[in-house]
Amino acid sequence: MGLFDKFSKTFDKFGYDMDGYDKDGYDKKGYNKKGFDKKGYNKKGFDKKGYNEDGYDKDGYDEKEYNKNGYNKEGYNEDEFDNKGYNKNGFNKNGYDNKGYNKNGYDSNGFSFNGIHIDTKINFDKDGFNKKGYNEDGFNKNGFNKKGYNEDGFNKNGFNKNGYDENGYDLDGYDENGYDLDGYDRLGYDHLGYNRDGYNEDGYNKFGKNKIEVKDD
Repeated sequence: MGLFDKFSKTFDKFGYDMDGYDKDGYDKKGYNKKGFDKKGYNKKGFDKKGYNEDGYDKDGYDEKEYNKNGYNKEGYNEDEFDNKGYNKNGFNKNGYDNKGYNKNGYDSNGFSFNGIHIDTKINFDKDGFNKKGYNEDGFNKNGFNKKGYNEDGFNKNGFNKNGYDENGYDLDGYDENGYDLDGYDRLGYDHLGYNRDGYNEDGYNKFGKNKIEVKDD
């Protein structure tokens, strides 16, 4: 084949010129002379500006310099809080540090580190509760002490420290002597040793007869 002038190109039967590019300027792998495909990405998946299809550079940051989790290289999001919710000064969006105190040294209930309330200037707030939430008698706003019992000695489930409710029955419905509301123990016998049908564990009633004898009477 003759010489080609500078104004013409010849393509082989596969559609590629002498340099290995098709009429659109892409090689067999789909890249142009500058190394980018038709979508504008190189072999590593980045465009001319250095960003991939998801908009992140090789270090994982977008044009605004935030990663996929929304944090910049310093570890802060657009609102200037880190992944734990604190800003550069160590306060969260509500203005409290990781120990629960604001810049003035008070927690969300108005108590200082030493337990002094900002309004009352004593260890109790205007409602009479201290930093830990208990009044002078040792009960919280729900009426329970540190051990979880109210002034009558019952917990939130209605049982005292021995496990009995105000009627004297435990969680399974038995009193301290082991009998339920109907007077039967866990084996189904009353204090005289008879079950609900009137028979003892040997099968006899209070008259000394078993079920067969009673049936025959």
